[in-house]
Amino acid sequence: MWNEPVLTKKQVVVFFSVVSLIYVYPVIRADYAYIDDSWRSLLLAGDGWKNQGRILLEVLHKFLTFTGGTTNIFPLPLLISVFAMVLAMTRLTCWYFPTPSWVACLVVLPVLCNPFFLGNIAYQYDGPGMILAVAAVIYAITCTVENVFLRGLVAAVSMAVTLALYQLTITLFIGLCCIECLWGVRNRIEVNSILYTLLQRGLQLLCAGLIYYLTAYQFITSHRGDSILFDANWLSVVQRKFLFSMGSIYSLANAWNAALFVGLLVVASVGLLSWLASIATLQGRPLGKIVVLIACLGVLPVLLLCVPGAILFLAEPNLDARNYIGFSAVLVLLLLLSYDVLGRVWKPLRVLLVMPVLFMFSFCYAFGQVLIAKKELETAVAQYIAYDIVAHESLSAAPIFYYVGPLTAGNWLPRGHAAMTYMPSLRYLLSDANTLLHPQFMTRLGINNVVEGDRENFEAAIAAGNRYSRVVDRKFYSIYLTEQGGFIVFKEILDPEDYTLQLNEK
Repeated sequence: MWNEPVLTKKQVVVFFSVVSLIYVYPVIRADYAYIDDSWRSLLLAGDGWKNQGRILLEVLHKFLTFTGGTTNIFPLPLLISVFAMVLAMTRLTCWYFPTPSWVACLVVLPVLCNPFFLGNIAYQYDGPGMILAVAAVIYAITCTVENVFLRGLVAAVSMAVTLALYQLTITLFIGLCCIECLWGVRNRIEVNSILYTLLQRGLQLLCAGLIYYLTAYQFITSHRGDSILFDANWLSVVQRKFLFSMGSIYSLANAWNAALFVGLLVVASVGLLSWLASIATLQGRPLGKIVVLIACLGVLPVLLLCVPGAILFLAEPNLDARNYIGFSAVLVLLLLLSYDVLGRVWKPLRVLLVMPVLFMFSFCYAFGQVLIAKKELETAVAQYIAYDIVAHESLSAAPIFYYVGPLTAGNWLPRGHAAMTYMPSLRYLLSDANTLLHPQFMTRLGINNVVEGDRENFEAAIAAGNRYSRVVDRKFYSIYLTEQGGFIVFKEILDPEDYTLQLNEK
């Protein structure tokens, strides 16, 4: 007989602590600073977080650094937030499984190990706050205060905290509510109780929105949260964004892991059908059962909409991987359904859940290597530029340099080409907004007078006949001296990224 050893709560905490630290190790080892991290570390953040309604993130960093600025203390905030996530995952595990085993713990791991959530974790400044936002969502879901009004207030405040850290995380709350509805059906909870719980969650969400509106929302001055203009093109824009997000998820699959994904979907589908069929046997009135059935059928489209979340309806054009926090709920549901089905067939089969978790870890470590490769290339290019500036007397005397980046090839990365060929999502995780180099990077090499430039201004100055001289002409860039100062102008990178093409040509 197969017996899964029951873990105590402390053992579950230890399990998640060890596994979580193993998971985030590649990000810590890479120590890669995204463009946002670079200018924040130079104390250029200003009121950026507060102006976006994320005031608690600003408070968090000031509290952890004991300063009024944005001193870089990575990876300490990440480690603290991961431990908070460990406690949250422990609560969620015990919420689903009163007598948890180590296999049951695997079901909850995608809350942290969502492949797209790596796009959040990798941010040295914003990442810890995003992790804490997810932890706050879990605390809202798993609140066990007996008094219904007090429980609702605690959940609403927790979600308001989530919104004040990272607004898009609220989609995870909606996703976990959907899972809660299905899990109630699976556990054969009375129909009225399921509907009452859904009503409570809706009221908690409304209260959280009201609390957030009356507090952190009042500081918003940024236009990144503006809605898409509601006109004849509104639906097509939303549809395009949604299809793009679904395509991004599909890019996780390849010829070698297709069987894993297909198997997981098939098993989960069998579990979902069996849960839906059990609605007829629940205690309650027929009308209530019909309402529960409609709610359960609506879970799948709601979960898919939660993947991109509110970004679907915002004017913000960037749909980066870090927006897909709701995908964690999709993965949790898939593993939860599979756990239930495999356990009914033969309990030892539940060990197969190790495979999707292993994929998540493999993907994370591949991403860590890509980050290191990008960091090495950026450092090398920055060293080339720094050497040219220091070696040429006319350049070293220039009071200021304007950095004009390339129009394309922001993530041109020969060393990472092989990995990104087999795992296309890795390139997507890097984000197109993260260019080959940025001016703030030059401070690492002692060049402290490089600022962001504009290609149009540079080309306009040349077209106007302004005096300029090209002092340096290299493979990746040229450096000009003009009356306005120096210009570091990147060329378009046309070389193939694939090293094997060079070998084949020979």
